[in-house]
Amino acid sequence: MASFFQLGTFRFDGAEVPGLVIDDVALDLRAAAERAGSDLPPFATIADLLGDWDAMFDRILGVSEHARGVGIEAFALGRVPDLDARPPSGRGGKMLFAAANYSDHVRNMRKNFTPAFSQQDKLPPLRPYLFGKVNPPTGAFDDIILPPGAERIDWEAEMMVVIGKPGYAIRCSDVHRHIAGYMTGNDVSCRDRTWRDDRPGIRSDWLAGKSYDSFAPLGPVLTPRQFVPDHRNLTIRLWVNGQIKQDGNSRDMTIGVEEQIEFASSMMTLLPGDVIATGTPAGTGQERDEFLKEGDIVETEVEMCGRQRNRVVTRQQMVMAA
Repeated sequence: MASFFQLGTFRFDGAEVPGLVIDDVALDLRAAAERAGSDLPPFATIADLLGDWDAMFDRILGVSEHARGVGIEAFALGRVPDLDARPPSGRGGKMLFAAANYSDHVRNMRKNFTPAFSQQDKLPPLRPYLFGKVNPPTGAFDDIILPPGAERIDWEAEMMVVIGKPGYAIRCSDVHRHIAGYMTGNDVSCRDRTWRDDRPGIRSDWLAGKSYDSFAPLGPVLTPRQFVPDHRNLTIRLWVNGQIKQDGNSRDMTIGVEEQIEFASSMMTLLPGDVIATGTPAGTGQERDEFLKEGDIVETEVEMCGRQRNRVVTRQQMVMAA
């Protein structure tokens, strides 16, 4: 795949620079586009290029091929693992996360966590189950901050879908036209706060369980959908301190990407830069009765989408380091 490229955003010399990634080296996309004489429109972030993704893809492909021809070192910022990688699109949009979307994960969570519920003779057909995270996303190599007083901080490796064309009431058959690409993500979760023991008739609290600072590392790169042969067959893995905890595949989703986006867009207009997290496979800490602690290293990887590395710290450590 000689023309393969990825996109990202990298803090360099005090500024956030839109990046073109070739062979794990980040290039200054604006400088490379200017040198190539590209007709890319003016842009400050990668998100600015996502509104008409198919047209922008062809133009960025031309920039990528030109950079390879003249030598990528002319525009290089550095190797991706050595840079301060920010969320790839450079500007946050909506973040929607799929809950209970891998049957093995659901089975284990029910056994170890979810309160018993009454069985019905016949349940209605399954429909997508999405919730929103309202905390800002963080970089793929940023620290995960332990909330004070919380003891059950968990990991959830997820394949992320990035919207590249706005749409409302998108049909499953048209979903691919609205996808810019895919990313690695980690839906870090506070299990202490997910269930409300003070409100037994309501129970779940997705805001408190999911939206702490640092609980949404994204990236380090966005891989264009044009380079992903089949998003239904991508390996999803996560390690804690070098020990593998999750080893799944996107083919095991209960509700597929197309159905999730059709469902989400039936409620709201999806905009360029919005992100859909598609669920996590088995192996989370809650299932294992293991939780993150100060000093842990969490590594998350989705096939073709890059690898995150996050250190677990306390809020006090962050204040002292500032």
